[in-house]
Amino acid sequence: MRRAFKRHLIPRLTSLGFAGKSSNFQRLTAAAQDLLSIQYWKYGGSFILEFGRRQRGPLLTAWGEIVPEDALDVAYLPVSDRARLQERSEVSPELFGGFRFEGFGEDVHKYDALAIRVAAMLPQVDAWLARREVGPDVRPFGEA
Repeated sequence: MRRAFKRHLIPRLTSLGFAGKSSNFQRLTAAAQDLLSIQYWKYGGSFILEFGRRQRGPLLTAWGEIVPEDALDVAYLPVSDRARLQERSEVSPELFGGFRFEGFGEDVHKYDALAIRVAAMLPQVDAWLARREVGPDVRPFGEA
């Protein structure tokens, strides 16, 4: 899956202004910092994209630590400022609800197709970050 992301998803994130490596990305504007993370289900075979927007500058944590902008990831944001891109049709309260790739085995074409499909959903991420517009595959935290 990671190889398919490198071929299809990460170049699309880069074209949208995101920078980063592996699983954590950020995009800076004059006033905002957008954070995006690719999160894999701990049992494997599935992932989501989690993202959020915050004001620019270092973050003062509740425990007094100051975290510089470049060291932040989406997990630092309050849940009210985060959302997920995931398979809405498969979401249930008991399940991770991620994009599934379990069972793809060695079929590179299936991984590529999934990465391309997720990359095509990135405008929904942009719309949520800019206007909190909820697209068909975006699930804000706290939503049932």
